[in-house]
Amino acid sequence: MPSKITMHKIENTIAVGATTGNTFSKVMRGRILAVKILYSNTTPANTSDRDTNIFEMNPADDDDVADALQEIINIGGVGADPSADNIVLYPRRAAETNAGTDLVFLSTDTAVVPTEYMIFGRLMLAVTAAAAGDITTAYVMVEEY
Repeated sequence: MPSKITMHKIENTIAVGATTGNTFSKVMRGRILAVKILYSNTTPANTSDRDTNIFEMNPADDDDVADALQEIINIGGVGADPSADNIVLYPRRAAETNAGTDLVFLSTDTAVVPTEYMIFGRLMLAVTAAAAGDITTAYVMVEEY
């Protein structure tokens, strides 16, 4: 089946008077290859500010994070200069057997076999512990089918 590489932008701006915000992507399906996170605008007061998560949402209930299918990114704490914390991630998860246990390279090894996240639906960029006006942008590179 032919595939194409697509870059999806998810941008979250914290509203006046708020400290959290959620932004949803368009529907996408395929493998996540990379995620670039960019922080801009205001400077957090300390390194515990602006936690960033990306969840794959459940198509049957795609606005409640409690029903998310899987968490893909979990970044906590932006430093005093948010732009210094811009990062490119290559999120992977453990490949599993048909019984749901992690695959390892050798029976005596603890290193898991990594595999890309497969997604089908919308992603949610969730930002917490932020200040009004903080902008967090995720560029998600997906090999779509």
